[in-house]
Formats: sequence, C-alpha cells, structure tokens
Amino acid sequence: MTLQDKKIPQMNNSALPRFRENLTQWRIPQQLIDEIMERHIAVSYAKGAMVFSEGSTADLFACVLSGYVKVYCPVGDGSRTLMRLAGPGELIGYADYIDSRGQRERLFEAQALSKCNVALVTRDHVGRLLRKLDTETLVEMMESLNTFWSLNIRWFATLIGVPFWERLEIVLSDLGSRLGAADNRGVMLIPEICHEDLAEMIGCSRPMISRLIGEMVEAGLVARGRKQYILLNKWESRGLAEPIGRRITADGPRPSADTSRGNLRAVAAPSRTSRLNPRQSA
Repeated sequence: MTLQDKKIPQMNNSALPRFRENLTQWRIPQQLIDEIMERHIAVSYAKGAMVFSEGSTADLFACVLSGYVKVYCPVGDGSRTLMRLAGPGELIGYADYIDSRGQRERLFEAQALSKCNVALVTRDHVGRLLRKLDTETLVEMMESLNTFWSLNIRWFATLIGVPFWERLEIVLSDLGSRLGAADNRGVMLIPEICHEDLAEMIGCSRPMISRLIGEMVEAGLVARGRKQYILLNKWESRGLAEPIGRRITADGPRPSADTSRGNLRAVAAPSRTSRLNPRQSA
C-alpha cells in the first residue's frame, strides 16, 4: 500500500486529542505532531486479526483510532504475556530490538480485541521530522523518554513482585483510568474483557481470576454488567484507585507529573482491601 494523505476516521472522537496529549508529554512540539498525522495509512482490522507480528520489520508504528488492541510479549515456550490493552489515542508497535543482521525488528505483537481502526505512520517519516528539531527540544524529549521507560520498569517490577490480588487491583485500576467511563455505580470498563484476558494480564490461571473476581464481587468492589466490568464506588473509597484520569503506565505516556507520582504511590503501597481478603501468593 502506498503511503498517502488520508483523513483520520471519526475526527470528532477522543482519539486525536488523546494522541496529541500523549505525544506532548514526550515534549514533542505540536507542529511536529500535526506533520506526523498529516501522512498516515488508515487501516481497519477485524476482531482477532493480527495488527503487528513479533519479529516483523519495525518500519511502522500506529495510533489506535477506534476499538481496542491487545499488545502481547511472546515468550520462548510459545506462550505470550498480555502487556497492555490499548485504546483510542494510544500508541502501539514502537518497541523494537536489533537482530543479528543489525536490522530493527518488532519486539511485541498486537492483536485486535475488537473491530478497530489504526493510523499507521512510518518511522522514516518521523525520523526526518525529528532531525529538524533544535538541540534543546531533542534533549527535553530524551529526558521525557527516560522518565517514561523508567516508569515502565517500575510498573512491571512492581506488578511481578506482589500477590495476584494486588496485581488484579493494579490492572483494573489502570484500565479504569484509561479505558473507563463514569457510571452512577462507579466506573465502567468500556472494553469487553473476559477472564482469560485478565489472567494473561496478571500471569495466573483462569480459575484463579474467577476466584479473585468472585471475592471482589462479594466485597462490593466490582460488579459485572451485561458485558463489561464496573469498578464500584467502594473501589475508589477504599483507596484502590485515584479519581478517574489517565496515568503513566506501561506502553503509553500519560499526562502530568503530579498524576504519575500519585500512580506510583498507588502501585507501591499495599492496598487496604488486600489486607481484608486472602492474599493470593504469586
């Protein structure tokens, strides 16, 4: 497919403003963001379709325009870990590595959780734009990216170091902050997430997730709607989640330094509910 100018689908939705906000956190100038989005390929994917494959040439990255995409890290035994559930306005496909031939290849793979649209952008185009920036702006970007990757490391190091109950708390709070909508009962998670997805996110079995969700339901923390989960008002009142607002989490920049510090406190501190429920050993 030849790269050509196309309008982004559903320009009036939240995808483009969120995309701009995300890149702004990396100190990327607005003019450069505009130029990045002027040249892209808008592609639709059916539910379950592969958006990116691990090991493929890393010459493109993408912005999710609509729908939801699961970002996986394949592991040596043929299984894979669900790293992140990306929604509108979030970046996917930018993580890469250098292979034995010195070529950049894709580190993770991405699969459509639902029918989705993504805007594909070439790394070459972005590279040419970055070369036009002044030294001071580039240094600020490097500092922001260093903070971003540092928080990624902190996120995953914390996640693997706590019991399953706390892991699920962290993951559900993150999903609520990024992909949730206000509900009179609390916060509804917009994506349709199954127990298998949650099990992949925290590295446990599906029966374990069923048990944990059941305990959270009994504790009045979580409810199940027709197809979505709801983090009930008690979830926030017990200190398990900050007021709904996007944070700095894995695989995507989040707005403010104040918010990111709050997120790190929430991730690092043992939750009140975990002391009231059986702590599932990792």
